[in-house]
Amino acid sequence: MLRTTTLLGWGLGVCAAGLLAAAPVQAQVDTVRASTLPGPQLAEKAYNAGLASYQARNYPAALASFGQALAARPDFAAAYANRAATRLALKDYPAAEADYDQALKLEPAAYAHYFGRGQVREAAGHAPEAEADYAEAIKANPAYAPAWYNRGVLRFEKGEYEAALTDFDGAVKADPKLAYVYHDRASTQLRLGHYAEAVPDYTQALTLQPTLLPALLNRAAAERRTGQLPEALRDYDAYLTQKADNPLAYTNRGNARFENKDYAGAVADFDRAIALDPKYAYAWNNRAAARLKLTQYARAAADATEALRLQPQYAEAFLNRGHAREMLRQADEACQDWRQAAALGRAEGNRYAAAAGCAGDAAEVPASAGTK
Repeated sequence: MLRTTTLLGWGLGVCAAGLLAAAPVQAQVDTVRASTLPGPQLAEKAYNAGLASYQARNYPAALASFGQALAARPDFAAAYANRAATRLALKDYPAAEADYDQALKLEPAAYAHYFGRGQVREAAGHAPEAEADYAEAIKANPAYAPAWYNRGVLRFEKGEYEAALTDFDGAVKADPKLAYVYHDRASTQLRLGHYAEAVPDYTQALTLQPTLLPALLNRAAAERRTGQLPEALRDYDAYLTQKADNPLAYTNRGNARFENKDYAGAVADFDRAIALDPKYAYAWNNRAAARLKLTQYARAAADATEALRLQPQYAEAFLNRGHAREMLRQADEACQDWRQAAALGRAEGNRYAAAAGCAGDAAEVPASAGTK
């Protein structure tokens, strides 16, 4: 998922105060210089210096400045919150959470403090507590899209897709200009099997952010599911023109070409995927399937064998190798492959074996596999 980052925004209209001129020091008098700034001005000056250091990613300096601000003004909630954000950047999660706790004691209705603490808790692996904080942020400010979005991501990650969809809807309502929200709402629709609904959300994500390449790749997947092969192929082409080092993209375009009966084109894509990742078992198996369609049986058997070397429990590779071996008149070996495919959950392996007159009993198909 695409994530939003912590932004500092705590009424930054405070300007750094100018230094007051010190009186001339007499040479013969020992003096101790002390700041002539009153406490509030000193706090604001240190706070602004902390913001500048944070934005420059000089986190140690930012911590020191926010500490100075709090020393001068212990009730400075924004300084606690921004020190917490700095500690989050440094992955000091317990200290960051403690600072947000203090900010919330001072400003219990501040949605941004709840959101920030939620980010800390999420980063620390405390997802339920983070989700509760995002809920409080939403309650305090329903128009704050990042809180809806982050809670949606947490719900997506634990498989609560309907709830995630509701949250992404809330984020879109709060701010309809966030490309990553449309992208992730579309991905949630994919998980729910709502392929037609996913396509316009990916399109809107690309309208808002044309360089969001994952949206091209994922829209192509949704288009394939809705039978829009020409559109899917155009999206794969556009993606690969801009990013030619992704074996998954070549494999997916190869699958689309296979579905479009362009078997030679599919083989070419699987070739590229394998060249980029020689351990990509899925590409080896799919190239075997395309070579079966091209009647290249020996090469198909070799590809399926390599897929099985890389992934020994790959049922589909056993099926494809069985088909290749049958065409190569290796009947016993084909029967063994089909039975093994059935034992791994592909029930049609038993049907192929029976149709070919294979000796012996059918393999027991795992109950969880159902019928395929």
